[in-house]
Amino acid sequence: MLDLRQLRALQAVSAQGSILRAAEVLHWSQPTVVHHLKGLERELGAPVVESGSGGTKLSEVGESLLPHAVALLDRAQRAVDEVRAHIAAGRRRIAIGVFPSAGARLLPRVVRALQDAGFDPDVSEAELDPLMAAIVGLRLDAAIVYDSPGRPTVLPPGFRMTPVRRERLSIIVPPEHPLAGRTGAPLADLSEEEWIAGATEADPVDAALARAAEKAGFTPRIAMRSDDYAVVAAYVAAGFGAALVPELALPAHLDAVATVDVEDAVFERRIFLVTSPTVSAAARTALERSLRAAPPGEPEEIR
Repeated sequence: MLDLRQLRALQAVSAQGSILRAAEVLHWSQPTVVHHLKGLERELGAPVVESGSGGTKLSEVGESLLPHAVALLDRAQRAVDEVRAHIAAGRRRIAIGVFPSAGARLLPRVVRALQDAGFDPDVSEAELDPLMAAIVGLRLDAAIVYDSPGRPTVLPPGFRMTPVRRERLSIIVPPEHPLAGRTGAPLADLSEEEWIAGATEADPVDAALARAAEKAGFTPRIAMRSDDYAVVAAYVAAGFGAALVPELALPAHLDAVATVDVEDAVFERRIFLVTSPTVSAAARTALERSLRAAPPGEPEEIR
């Protein structure tokens, strides 16, 4: 069984480059640092440090363990901090991450539900890959994410990935566009349009448009790119092109842009709640219920 003191010794040697300086930083003796490193080596069955004329550095095994050590030490300190805060205030902290376009429409309800259940939410916003890395690294307790073809979704034991919503993607055009507000239009009617796309070619929304356009017999011509859907909507309103955007990212008032409902393509993505083993049943229930309880006009619940 790993000992947190072993991990602290490993982290200190990595940062300081010597056992002597690691001992000074930890306020331990050198034999104590060596003792814990030896215990770690017995546990793993391989050396975790290598000594040379330039000092002491981590071995390949030690470098492999270091990210886990950092995550475990961080989580241990968070556990102490949270329990102390819980004792002092009677509320437990819960760290939640969310992808940017979901923040304004989903988070107010989520935060209120957690507060009503006795939790103190700490919310951060990030793109999909950083969110998944943060929750697997136990820097987040829960994350609101979406499915993305080609990305692995296998999680470590104890983590849960629960579908909670289905979000439609909408094509938006300037209000004066000939197809503005039209329903049942063939996607091919937009084949001559220029498109406002995501910041990178790997954007999953753009990938969905590309797949549908290929079936309709054309390749979308990209005029501009942005990673901010408010900017994308502004470009569309200015007449620079059309765009496919998630409904959660649509402007609250659609006066500046109009939607086009196509008949031969279904644009949607699923939204998931990912929870770590640190999330209590009460918090998970509050999260799932708040995410599934959509007011009229918002993305529908996955049943």
